[in-house]
Amino acid sequence: MDSKENEMMTRVGPSTPAGETLRRYWLPVSFSHEINADAPRLVRWLGEDLVLFRDEGGRVGLMEPNCPHRGTSLEYGWIEAGGLRCCYHGWVFDVGGRCIEQPGEPAGSAFKNKIKLKAYPVTEVGGVVFAYMGPGKAPPFPRYDFLAREDGERTFAGYLRECNFLNQLDNCLDPVHATILHGREVNGTRENPERQESPEFEVLSDDLFASYVARRPGPIPGKEWHREVSYTPPILVIHDGGSLPGDPAAHFADVAWRMPVDDYNTYSFILKFFPFREGKSTIARKRNVPRPPPLMRGTRRQFDMTTVNGQDAAAQIGQGAIADRTAEHLGYSDRGVIQVRKLWMSAIDAVIRGDDPPGILRDLKSNELIHFDVIGSGRLVDKDQMLDHLPRVMRI
Repeated sequence: MDSKENEMMTRVGPSTPAGETLRRYWLPVSFSHEINADAPRLVRWLGEDLVLFRDEGGRVGLMEPNCPHRGTSLEYGWIEAGGLRCCYHGWVFDVGGRCIEQPGEPAGSAFKNKIKLKAYPVTEVGGVVFAYMGPGKAPPFPRYDFLAREDGERTFAGYLRECNFLNQLDNCLDPVHATILHGREVNGTRENPERQESPEFEVLSDDLFASYVARRPGPIPGKEWHREVSYTPPILVIHDGGSLPGDPAAHFADVAWRMPVDDYNTYSFILKFFPFREGKSTIARKRNVPRPPPLMRGTRRQFDMTTVNGQDAAAQIGQGAIADRTAEHLGYSDRGVIQVRKLWMSAIDAVIRGDDPPGILRDLKSNELIHFDVIGSGRLVDKDQMLDHLPRVMRI
């Protein structure tokens, strides 16, 4: 990859190729429980500083953070009068960015009708707030089943990592790193020792999906350990698609969005959906396992190498804030990484041409669900079963 391509794929600010492509999608900007109903919050997404708030009616707003009157930050305002009131002179803005009240102006003045902040459409589904930050009318929101289903429970987690989002996406279809980087003590125990040898894996891709399916011999004849991870543009990584609605197996879904804060920072939104089984919760309780000291220290900073997250952080941040892909030497084991980049570049190329990027579904029905048929990781399965399985997107 040359430096021009690396820049094109990684820079996320307004008017950049990657930034404009990201803005064509609905993107996560907050978990619902993180929005305080009493106070606004300053956030930063795709290199833009914004203010996020929930009005008295429960609606969520995402808009420019400075009052257009005298420039004071609206993060110091308060929720009142149908919107967000500036702390300085009391101007009020609704979730659409319209000025709806101006104390100090003459009664009957129409001045407020001329004032509007840039505001982005938002939708709140399954405990996650999504925004459309692109031009024109927003496309239909894809109702992923793990967001829209009501027959289960969700867990939420998130973390900030000080590197470009592509450093993380490169990692998602890299099964060899799972053996080498994560083949060490995690939370005081060695995870799945029977799977520590390098796996055989296939890479599958089309215009919507890039996936790998890795296999390792199992302890039972005719069985094998299976790991499958998929990527779909722009930033969604599916570790497990979960079971279909009504499936008595009630297997959980495990997904992550690698959301760019800016060129040098990424926030991961992690959601797991656990369907009920016979009306009961399927969330397993975590065990409190004593953790040993960190296994690795650097001269610049220390990472908690007793966790998968810490191990990934060390490797990805260690590549540099934006990895220098011009200096790489990719081999046969990197074919999943190559497919992720090809799929992401195809999305950028589509937007440059003036087309919709992959994954924008204009004909979605209001009650339609999107299901990712991705079997996921850590299962002992029949070899023949895996030969018949291909990751796919289902509209149900």
